[in-house]
Amino acid sequence: MKNWISISLVLFIFIGCAQQGSNENTIPVDKMKVIIWQLMKADEVYTRASGKDSTYKIQHKNVQYYQQIFDLNKVDRVRFYKQMDYYSKHPVDFKIVMDSVNEVSKREKNDITKH
Repeated sequence: MKNWISISLVLFIFIGCAQQGSNENTIPVDKMKVIIWQLMKADEVYTRASGKDSTYKIQHKNVQYYQQIFDLNKVDRVRFYKQMDYYSKHPVDFKIVMDSVNEVSKREKNDITKH
């Protein structure tokens, strides 16, 4: 009887995790890497500009940049942060996304140096 309960528990957890991964609210890795890369670039622009112009911090320009990126990629802010919460609990998946972001960065850098 104990074995049956243990097996049932393991199957229940396995099925629950499998269903969570296929949730329709998840953002595909290809889209997620682009969004993260764009957010990183927006942060860089904001950091550089706010050092020169203090009104950037008062006007919360970084929030405006983020919203423009979410609108551009047709992703809700809440959905994005839920996906990031998922990645914080699944570091292997997060590493895959961040490795993809790194590759996007390298490609963009190579395109700039070619011209």
